[in-house]
Amino acid sequence: MSAPKIVAFTEPSFYGVSFARAAYEQGHQVISIASSEENPAKYGYEGFYHDLLVADIRDEESIYHAIRNSKYDGKLDALVPATDYASHLTARVGERLGLKGVPYTAALRSRNKDLAREAYDQHGIPSVDYRKVKTLEEAERAAAEIGYPVVLKPTNCASSQGVYFISGPDELREAFADLTEFKITYMDFKVREEYLVEEYIEGQEFSVELFLEDGKPLLAVVTEKITSPLPYFVEVLHTLPTSVHQEREGEIIDTAIGAMKAIGIHDGPSHVEVKLSATGPRIIEVNGRPGGDRIASDLLVQAFGIDIFEATVNYYLDAPVNLQPRWNRAAAIAYLTAEREGTVEKIDGLEALNDNENVVHSHLMVQPGDRVTVARNSDDRLGYIITVADTPAEAKEVALQSIKNIKLSYKEAKLPQEHQI
Repeated sequence: MSAPKIVAFTEPSFYGVSFARAAYEQGHQVISIASSEENPAKYGYEGFYHDLLVADIRDEESIYHAIRNSKYDGKLDALVPATDYASHLTARVGERLGLKGVPYTAALRSRNKDLAREAYDQHGIPSVDYRKVKTLEEAERAAAEIGYPVVLKPTNCASSQGVYFISGPDELREAFADLTEFKITYMDFKVREEYLVEEYIEGQEFSVELFLEDGKPLLAVVTEKITSPLPYFVEVLHTLPTSVHQEREGEIIDTAIGAMKAIGIHDGPSHVEVKLSATGPRIIEVNGRPGGDRIASDLLVQAFGIDIFEATVNYYLDAPVNLQPRWNRAAAIAYLTAEREGTVEKIDGLEALNDNENVVHSHLMVQPGDRVTVARNSDDRLGYIITVADTPAEAKEVALQSIKNIKLSYKEAKLPQEHQI
């Protein structure tokens, strides 16, 4: 490895914690730019950083001046966004400091779904029919023009927050009223008061895990997805590589690469969500970073031995990038969700996980006494199981069966005294 460098990360969190860990284990000096001194403990990267600068990560100037006023002014070798929401701000600060990274305009399109859709249209990338709206009247007109069912969503959120499946005008009015009350998303970023009404597409969902160099893929893997029943869009299973439509992988990958080039990303990692419709692959959304939901941090590692976070740190440092598979197998992750709202009394089936050699990791985020609800977004999921196997079909089946074997029992609500006999 080359001499250690000074690498700063903007608000390591969720998937971004793997960035801090990768750089730390490579021997670099890791600087966290965070909105609170408590965040290393909150997000789980204590022990994987050397220094912390406090800044308002929602504000470009605050990030910029936190660096300029620190002892690292003029000494940073890389500045890497480690959370989606601050990716465009980090890109802009990186440009001002003369550091390598995703172009600001590309990062901005990646963070804002309306700007991305405009770019797809301009470059002929198959996407969906859509309208950007601000008012209920505009949304009603857009839905009528597109034709029900439609999808209503914010322009700058993630994790299925504020995403609604709409089958008719009454549902649209109710959902739009709810959505306009949704003002603040993760890390206190403001929800833009512009929304998308989109055509609903039938078809199998995928994501494509990419790493580009001069527009050519050093890594391109298709991940199969299963989402929760409508009207919600919560991802409940990922299988890498896909076990279905394997004959269409090249077409899916080419569409994803075209989408990244359309928004202006020609280098580095990306995670592109695609649906295989009756007319071919259609872009749902793009993200100029490694896949979340433990796809990049766990499934790529388990299936191929690839550390895309280490590769990304090397990319930002202009160091050699190695994405060659070390082995060839398959991995899957299945998420536990509640089938109904209630208070959990008992959890059965966990013991069997220890006896299954295909289960490599499990994590439960619910315990007896917790109040749970049907999953409306990713935050409502209750745990997960990660499996490995020789084939995608086997990894998927073991994950599905293992998660089905975990049973939640619910406390029965007591009737009020006046209703008891």
